[in-house]
Amino acid sequence: MLSKRFLFSWILSAIFMFAISYIWHGLFLNDIKNLKYPMGIFLTSAAFVYLAIGFVLVKLFSSDMVITLIRHFFLRGLVVGAASGLLLYMIALVLGVTFTKSITLTSIIVDVPWQVFEQVVGGIVISTVYALIYEPLLINRSEEKV
Repeated sequence: MLSKRFLFSWILSAIFMFAISYIWHGLFLNDIKNLKYPMGIFLTSAAFVYLAIGFVLVKLFSSDMVITLIRHFFLRGLVVGAASGLLLYMIALVLGVTFTKSITLTSIIVDVPWQVFEQVVGGIVISTVYALIYEPLLINRSEEKV
């Protein structure tokens, strides 16, 4: 069963990460204009990608292993976001997924902190939602049977 915390943090983190990604790539870097395919396809695909990233972030954030290691909500959001951002950038770098035609050390030095920041924002959104929405522990129905 999906909880309110899970659903709200998943959707809100995806929206925030998608929005700041669009601002970064569309307005500041202005490199979305160099797409070789229709913008609608890119934006739709990006929306699904950010939904997937948000889902993974929430699952990591709420996993028993991570909770055991990092009890504080906001610190956990920062750590999960930063680690995920670094990993996602490394995957994109290895697969050659980039907006630029040629990758330079300068672009890597700029892109890595941005990707980490983007997912840290997602982690902060998740931790904020988890801190604001109260959900009492749900009792497993099968354990109620005597």
